[in-house]
Amino acid sequence: MPLPKYTSTAVGIPDINFNGGLNTTGGPLSLKENESPDLQNVDFSKFGSVIKRNGYTTLNSSAIASSPEGDGLHWYEFDSSGTLTRFAVSVADGKLFKMDALDGTWDDVTGALTITATNHCYFENFLNEVYITNNLDVPFKWTGAGNGATMTVPTGLTRAKWVVQFNNYLFLGNVAVSGTRHGSRIYWSNFKDTGTWSATDFIEVAKDDGQEITGMRVLSDRLVIYKSRSTYNLLFTGDADIPFILPNGGKSNSAVGCASGYSIQDVNNGHVFLSQDGFYFYDGFNSFKISDKINDTILGFVDTRFDKAVSLNQLSKNRYWCSLTSAGQAENDRILVWDYFNNAWSIYTGISAAALATFFVNGTEERPYFMDYSGFAYRADSGTSDHPDGTATDTAISAYYYTNWRAFGDLVNQKGVPMVYIYFQNSNTTLTYAYSYNFENTDTFTQTFSLATSTDVYGTGVYGTATYAGTGGDVKRRNLTGRGRVVRMKFENNVVDETFQIDGLGTQAHLETNT
Repeated sequence: MPLPKYTSTAVGIPDINFNGGLNTTGGPLSLKENESPDLQNVDFSKFGSVIKRNGYTTLNSSAIASSPEGDGLHWYEFDSSGTLTRFAVSVADGKLFKMDALDGTWDDVTGALTITATNHCYFENFLNEVYITNNLDVPFKWTGAGNGATMTVPTGLTRAKWVVQFNNYLFLGNVAVSGTRHGSRIYWSNFKDTGTWSATDFIEVAKDDGQEITGMRVLSDRLVIYKSRSTYNLLFTGDADIPFILPNGGKSNSAVGCASGYSIQDVNNGHVFLSQDGFYFYDGFNSFKISDKINDTILGFVDTRFDKAVSLNQLSKNRYWCSLTSAGQAENDRILVWDYFNNAWSIYTGISAAALATFFVNGTEERPYFMDYSGFAYRADSGTSDHPDGTATDTAISAYYYTNWRAFGDLVNQKGVPMVYIYFQNSNTTLTYAYSYNFENTDTFTQTFSLATSTDVYGTGVYGTATYAGTGGDVKRRNLTGRGRVVRMKFENNVVDETFQIDGLGTQAHLETNT
């Protein structure tokens, strides 16, 4: 007589895709298999792997002036007598700085300029010069030699928040003229002539609607003018007398505006920007929300500092970065990253970015950089450790990734998971693997194991027992205990100069017949 079966046959469950990103909005059982309810300091490959983010290295070894907040960071390229020359440009401590060939030394080129400190700057390259606005001082510029100088501006203009080039005209937006603030006004210069402005060459964008211009950026054939709760398009007519119009008032179909003009980046033939309730993509006509998955995460940031949000687009890796301030903090201390290839969100900690910029070294090599609140600039996405406050000592990156709560298609029976197989890329890393059952808030079971190959050397290893170092991937089995109706797993590493890449997870789910 056959014995009764008390357990079901074990079922192998493959997971080879972790690139759904962070989802803090969905319920614990509604997340997709490739989404995570909680993660930190990880990126995703195009093919599904989850990877510990890279670190950052210090650009300048000593702080600028009196350890100030970075008010702006920019990559300036200009033609000097037929030679394309490039500088890093920064503003901090009420001064204008440039750096030659990323040599690590900031040179003061402020000259006679008066720059009010702790006011974020906006930059534009045009006609071989870089133009800078900060919303408090008369706009200023630098020509690549000597010191900076005050820009020529429309009569009576004493401040502007935004500067942008469109169709060979330079625009200033959200201005003050003769002591009166005009938050909806834009001026434009003469054609290819930033030294000549007419006091009558301006447009009021939905004047006195209770909103001000919060950002300006070119998109294809239009200059997009963002206000706090609406979005407008300015078009070029080709008419020398009336070169620009707001067709039918210029208002787009977008139902939202922009909270920070510094958050606007060109992504996939549109703009990505931060609004008061999250991130949106604007295609020139409509805005579409792209951050529904992380609504709860965004609620954890200080919305009164959304206007201080800064950003960059890391085109080579399909990543949009935006630096924000978490609850209880007074400075930007988190970076939200949107991987727009995978439509996946991640969050970086350990980076206090007051300013962000993309540099194009030698004109082709794309690199992300940032400035902090202590007078240091850094090359981001570099190395395997962090160096906060300009320290030379390596600081560990605390990275982890939780899977969703997994029921394996059954919410009735308890399951045993006797083993998992973890697929990874070899590295000199000790990985922490943890798991828990039934919505436990803490990691119930934890174990560690090495992702490294053997260090045995041919000629010295013991025959029959030695294994030899190699490169590439590997797989290791981990034995588990416990049982429950749902299970969640975690990968973690918080060790200096260590990294990890998890490529797959094979789970042996034992669907119990007794409940």
